[in-house]
Formats: sequence, C-alpha cells, structure tokens
Amino acid sequence: MTSTAVTNRRVAISTKPARLAIGAILSYQILLIVLIFLRPDLDPSWHTISEWAIGPYGWIMSGAFLISALSYAALFVMLRSQLQGMMGRIGLALLLICVIGAAGVGIFTTDPMPLRFPLSTIGTLHVIFGTSQLMLLPFAALLINLSLARKNENWTRARRVLLWTAALPLFGFGAFILYSAIFVFPKGPQAYGPGVNIGWPPRIAFFTYMLWLVTLAWQAIRCSDPQQASERRDQTSGKRPDRQIVQDPGARP
Repeated sequence: MTSTAVTNRRVAISTKPARLAIGAILSYQILLIVLIFLRPDLDPSWHTISEWAIGPYGWIMSGAFLISALSYAALFVMLRSQLQGMMGRIGLALLLICVIGAAGVGIFTTDPMPLRFPLSTIGTLHVIFGTSQLMLLPFAALLINLSLARKNENWTRARRVLLWTAALPLFGFGAFILYSAIFVFPKGPQAYGPGVNIGWPPRIAFFTYMLWLVTLAWQAIRCSDPQQASERRDQTSGKRPDRQIVQDPGARP
C-alpha cells in the first residue's frame, strides 16, 4: 500500500491586492502634491510632511497617511503567500511593522514644529510610528526582493527587476540621512525655519519607497499572467494543476 501527500509547487499570485497597493500609494503621493497648493503658507522645503496634518485640511493629510498604510497592507496580503525562507519572513514582518507605523502616523498627529521636549503623548506616538516606518521599510524591501528573486519561481521573469530595485528605498533613505548629517544635524536639535531644508529629503525618500512598491506590485501582475494562462490551458486540456507527488518515506511499496 502506498501513502502519498500532494503538495502544490506554486501558489498563485493575487493581483487584486497588487492593484490596490498601486492605486493607494499613487493616491497618497497625489494628495501630498495637492496639499502643497491647498496650504501655500507651508513651504515644503522646510516644513515636514506631518505639519500638513495640523490646521486647515489636516484631515486630508491624516487620511493620506492612512491610505499609505492601506497600500502597504495590500502589498503585505499579496506577498504573504509568495515569500519563503527566513529572509522572506523577516522582510514580511518588517513590512507589517511599516503598515502599523503608517497607520499610527495617520491616527496620532504630530506636535507643532519645532518640537519642544517633553513631547505630548500623541506627539511621542507619532514620532515612534513615523520613525519605524521610515527606517524599516528600506530593509523590508531589500529582504523581500532578494527572497522573491532567489526562492520563488513564480517571479523568475521579474528576477532582474527585483534585484535592480531591491536597494532603491535604501538609497532614498541613505540620501536622506546623508543630507541631514551634513546640512541639518550640525545646526542643532532645534534647527528649523527658512534655509533649513528638512522638508524635501523625506519626501524624496518616500518617493523612492513609492517607486519600489509600484514596481514590485506591477511585476506581480506581470508574473501572474503566464501563470493564469497556463492554468487555463490545463483546464481546457483536462490536465491536473502543476502539483508534485511526495511519497511518504514510511509507506510500504
């Protein structure tokens, strides 16, 4: 008597969360631009993004942060079945932290700038959530892309793109840190005002995050097309889905 276990070789890529992730992150970036024109009193070169959540139209900025959290959450849902091994699981866990961080930034509004210590409880939570998202997403992106490129054959046709864009968010974050270290930190912890350009560097960093997310989600849609076509051909020809029969080592022949 032979005992067999049937396991799927591949798990289909879900394109609906990928499309939602693209739509949400593009909406977030569009709202950032719109708010610049709605609040001409705030110069984007030396006002942080979070300051748009204070005062008129603040609800739009808070909503935009929640939309960015939605984009990361949709990406998390899409990737959950695609990532394998320790590298992939760590990357997915970091992405989940970024989802929580982006949501927390939208829920808890920043204290007025320049920040005065001690911060309020809400202001402290805003800093914690925002910093976690800003710092961890580049490393999540790196681990996710490398894992997909090396361990998941569903993504074979996107391997080159995955490797080229793996460090894109890390580059944006590194540029932000380098600029701050050279031009902002030497001016002291209370550096704020015209000429202290603390506004553009994080915007550029988040723009690279958006480019990474859109590229990854789009590659997911591309990689799902041949897979769906193959499944349709199998159904038409009466073939069973691509599965691997694994024989139980303890079974008798």
